[in-house]
Amino acid sequence: MDLAAQIIALGPFSRKIAHALEYPEPDYAKVAEGTTIVSNVFVALSPEESHELAACFGVGAMDLSNHELNPRAADEKTLTEIFGEETVRGFLLLRESGFKFFFLPNA
Repeated sequence: MDLAAQIIALGPFSRKIAHALEYPEPDYAKVAEGTTIVSNVFVALSPEESHELAACFGVGAMDLSNHELNPRAADEKTLTEIFGEETVRGFLLLRESGFKFFFLPNA
Protein backbone atom coordinates (compact mmCIF):
# COMPACT_ATOMS: atom_id res chain seq x y z
CA MET A 1 0.00 0.00 0.00
CA ASP A 2 1.29 3.45 -0.86
CA LEU A 3 1.45 5.63 2.19
CA ALA A 4 2.53 9.17 2.89
CA ALA A 5 1.83 11.02 6.11
CA GLN A 6 2.22 14.30 7.86
CA ILE A 7 1.97 15.73 11.29
CA ILE A 8 0.04 18.95 11.38
CA ALA A 9 -0.04 21.47 14.20
CA LEU A 10 -3.02 23.55 15.26
CA GLY A 11 -2.64 26.44 17.63
CA PRO A 12 -2.45 30.16 18.33
CA PHE A 13 -0.30 32.33 16.12
CA SER A 14 2.33 34.62 17.57
CA ARG A 15 5.26 36.42 15.99
CA LYS A 16 7.71 34.39 18.10
CA ILE A 17 6.74 31.16 16.32
CA ALA A 18 6.48 32.47 12.76
CA HIS A 19 9.91 31.11 11.80
CA ALA A 20 8.81 27.59 12.86
CA LEU A 21 5.77 27.50 10.57
CA GLU A 22 5.33 26.03 7.12
CA TYR A 23 5.43 29.25 5.11
CA PRO A 24 8.01 32.04 5.07
CA GLU A 25 7.62 34.61 7.86
CA PRO A 26 6.48 37.44 5.53
CA ASP A 27 3.42 35.34 4.60
CA TYR A 28 2.22 35.72 8.20
CA ALA A 29 2.57 39.52 8.27
CA LYS A 30 -1.19 40.12 8.33
CA VAL A 31 -2.04 37.30 10.74
CA ALA A 32 -3.30 38.65 14.05
CA GLU A 33 -1.78 37.43 17.32
CA GLY A 34 -3.86 34.59 18.74
CA THR A 35 -5.43 33.57 15.43
CA THR A 36 -5.78 29.78 15.23
CA ILE A 37 -3.55 28.47 12.45
CA VAL A 38 -2.65 25.09 10.94
CA SER A 39 0.83 24.16 9.77
CA ASN A 40 2.63 21.05 8.54
CA VAL A 41 5.43 20.11 10.91
CA PHE A 42 6.72 16.76 9.65
CA VAL A 43 6.03 15.37 6.17
CA ALA A 44 6.82 11.75 5.32
CA LEU A 45 6.72 10.91 1.63
CA SER A 46 7.34 7.16 1.69
CA PRO A 47 5.62 4.27 3.46
CA GLU A 48 8.77 3.50 5.47
CA GLU A 49 9.19 7.10 6.63
CA SER A 50 5.46 7.33 7.41
CA HIS A 51 5.64 4.29 9.69
CA GLU A 52 8.79 5.66 11.36
CA LEU A 53 7.10 9.02 11.90
CA ALA A 54 4.06 7.38 13.51
CA ALA A 55 6.31 5.23 15.71
CA CYS A 56 8.09 8.36 16.94
CA PHE A 57 4.81 9.30 18.61
CA GLY A 58 3.89 5.78 19.73
CA VAL A 59 1.06 5.25 17.25
CA GLY A 60 0.52 3.08 14.20
CA ALA A 61 0.52 4.77 10.81
CA MET A 62 -2.99 3.54 10.05
CA ASP A 63 -4.35 3.57 13.61
CA LEU A 64 -7.22 5.87 12.80
CA SER A 65 -8.28 6.10 16.44
CA ASN A 66 -5.10 7.95 17.38
CA HIS A 67 -4.93 10.98 15.12
CA GLU A 68 -4.38 13.44 17.98
CA LEU A 69 -0.86 12.95 19.29
CA ASN A 70 0.75 13.39 22.66
CA PRO A 71 3.61 15.77 21.77
CA ARG A 72 5.40 14.95 25.05
CA ALA A 73 5.70 11.31 23.88
CA ALA A 74 7.78 12.28 20.85
CA ASP A 75 11.04 10.44 20.23
CA GLU A 76 13.07 13.60 19.62
CA LYS A 77 16.27 11.71 18.82
CA THR A 78 14.73 9.69 16.00
CA LEU A 79 12.77 12.68 14.71
CA THR A 80 16.06 14.61 14.51
CA GLU A 81 17.72 11.75 12.62
CA ILE A 82 14.89 11.68 10.07
CA PHE A 83 13.93 15.36 9.74
CA GLY A 84 16.89 17.34 11.07
CA GLU A 85 17.55 19.59 14.04
CA GLU A 86 15.88 22.71 12.66
CA THR A 87 12.57 20.94 12.05
CA VAL A 88 12.60 19.38 15.51
CA ARG A 89 13.43 22.74 17.12
CA GLY A 90 10.39 24.18 15.34
CA PHE A 91 8.23 21.32 16.63
CA LEU A 92 9.45 21.90 20.18
CA LEU A 93 8.71 25.62 19.94
CA LEU A 94 5.17 24.92 18.73
CA ARG A 95 4.72 22.33 21.47
CA GLU A 96 5.80 24.83 24.12
CA SER A 97 3.49 27.43 22.56
CA GLY A 98 0.40 25.32 23.18
CA PHE A 99 -0.11 23.73 19.78
CA LYS A 100 -1.94 20.43 19.32
CA PHE A 101 -0.53 17.86 16.90
CA PHE A 102 -2.31 15.43 14.60
CA PHE A 103 -1.08 12.50 12.51
CA LEU A 104 -2.63 12.51 9.06
CA PRO A 105 -2.02 9.43 6.90
CA ASN A 106 -2.57 9.60 3.17
CA ALA A 107 -3.04 6.03 1.97
